[in-house]
Amino acid sequence: MQSARGPSFCRTDDRPANPGRNAGPVARHRAYRPGKVTVKIKCLGAVRTVTGSCYQLENPGTGLTLLDCGLFQGGRQTELRNFNTPVYKPEAVTGIVVTHAHMDHSGLVPRLVKAGYRGPVYASGATADLLGILWADGAHIQEQEAKWKTRKNSRQGGSAVAPLYTEEDTKMASDLLRPVGYGADIELEGGLAARFFQAGHILGAASVQITAPENGGETRVLFSGDLGRKGQLLVPDPDAPPRSDAVFMETTYGNRLHKSLDESIEEFFGVVDEAVKSGAGRILIPAFAVERTQEILFLLAKAYFSGRIPKDLPIILDSPLAIGASEVYLKHPELYDEEASALNALRQGPQHMPTLKITRTAEESQRINDVPGPAIVIAGSGMANAGRILHHLKHNLWRPDCHVVFVGFQAQGTTGRRLVEGATEVKIFREAITVKAKIHTIGGFSGHADQRELTEWLKPQIHPGLTVVLVHGEEQGTLAYQAHLTSLFPDLATVVPHWLEVLDITSKEAAVIPAEATPEAMAPAPASEYMDSAEARSMLRRLDRLKESFGRRQEGFAPNSLANLEALLNMVEEIILRWYRNVHLEIECWLQMDCSRVRLNRYSEGHDMWLCWRIGLDRVMRQEAVWRSSASSLPDPRSSRLGFEIWQRWSVLDKFQT
Repeated sequence: MQSARGPSFCRTDDRPANPGRNAGPVARHRAYRPGKVTVKIKCLGAVRTVTGSCYQLENPGTGLTLLDCGLFQGGRQTELRNFNTPVYKPEAVTGIVVTHAHMDHSGLVPRLVKAGYRGPVYASGATADLLGILWADGAHIQEQEAKWKTRKNSRQGGSAVAPLYTEEDTKMASDLLRPVGYGADIELEGGLAARFFQAGHILGAASVQITAPENGGETRVLFSGDLGRKGQLLVPDPDAPPRSDAVFMETTYGNRLHKSLDESIEEFFGVVDEAVKSGAGRILIPAFAVERTQEILFLLAKAYFSGRIPKDLPIILDSPLAIGASEVYLKHPELYDEEASALNALRQGPQHMPTLKITRTAEESQRINDVPGPAIVIAGSGMANAGRILHHLKHNLWRPDCHVVFVGFQAQGTTGRRLVEGATEVKIFREAITVKAKIHTIGGFSGHADQRELTEWLKPQIHPGLTVVLVHGEEQGTLAYQAHLTSLFPDLATVVPHWLEVLDITSKEAAVIPAEATPEAMAPAPASEYMDSAEARSMLRRLDRLKESFGRRQEGFAPNSLANLEALLNMVEEIILRWYRNVHLEIECWLQMDCSRVRLNRYSEGHDMWLCWRIGLDRVMRQEAVWRSSASSLPDPRSSRLGFEIWQRWSVLDKFQT
């Protein structure tokens, strides 16, 4: 019988029990009440970020199940997590459930196959079809990047670089796919069961409800996956799954409200009209290969057959991946919404539009630059961080009559994000390109539900004892949505987990259990270990020299070594303290690996000065201190207690300078 009181969540790492107002990992703290733990869920990705979705379910004694297994994207340091394969424990995984085909939810499956995984990969039929082409494209990118890095290393006397995975790995991964229909139950190891529900995000996307047996009853945990919007183009609205004891819920747009779709469509065609009137305007649309490209093509086809756009306006689809994805869409008309189905029946879909030109080869893509007059070019990737769109941006960003239209989310660290934030210059293929083109962001096309739509989807799930785990969102947006939920539902328990944090679930009670008692390693250091100002400045000079040494040999580091470094840095970021006074000084965060030390720079950039600590390979020094600065020197630090209100998470990796 399903519990009326909901699941219990136990943080099994050693974070402070009360991280303070600024950290905000939980909205409410409830007293610990013992309960029978049936499932542990480890957050391996998409927590306080939007990529790398992966949640590791452990049913004691029966192995591991992964709910999604996605690539980390959005910057070199973030992407190093993709090489940290041991954290996924592929040798112990007995099943993988994929919510949808986007690479940030599925792109690491071939990596686990490369590491020896041979179990089933469950996905909807349309998702399985899409994964075959997405994985193959990903392998091509990984192999080309590895070749480039190997050539670069060879010129400097370095070693070869292995790709994240190869085309052969993707073929083996595709052989493991097990298509599943909506509403069907999947039997997993240890008595766990999974059921798919329509998520309305892209073709084949699903929310997944996991059911775990417990003392003759059951505990239900619902993973939202990526939720679409009501009235979205092409695909049906999201389902309302049965009530669950806990919900892992995406928050991509948890702090935003979208424009209406009709308003966004008019804005989009306003850009088209402006470019056509200029007589030479090029419209570049960095589009995600799956869903967004097909939506834009659907709109353009509808406009073409209704006379909304000129009959001679070239529309060019310059993305082999999007071309392949569009062919999958044509295979699954049963998953269209009513309007798309009706237009398809009238032969007014994109495939019936004579002005649509498809460029499969690189040579055809290059000839697009010779197309005279206005034209619409749709190319990947959607965040302008890879793919053919980069070539088009390089040749057109400096042109005042060019229009760049972003119709999807732009993650931090991507070229797309820099452009929408108003950059006047960006680097493309290591060349600085001046930005004179007009940059447009049309949010109404988003395939993600906004704050209002997320809440409407969640409302049927709310009942006494429910716990909502907020994931898949940049930290600021996730915390804003947590505050929004708390204002609407004061008794609702919400959790914003951190990377690698483990949550224990039981349907006996609804509680967020305080962290473990402080281990001995976290005790304040003896006063004799504190450095005075002269010692600190001497250490900084030594670290300057070490940085130069590290810079000369960094290309020789193996990917796994860099991944280990990145993992340790993520541990550091959780213990860095915020200073009380705004002193605009350079701080040093340093890491001890084996017998060598690496010095990483960071500047406060208007924030209060931060304190850094040494880290050993065997343990993280869980010591807190606050230095109270004076005009003349840096005084001795003073230890503080765990739970002190100055905790604030800060991303070391964003400022990691290699």
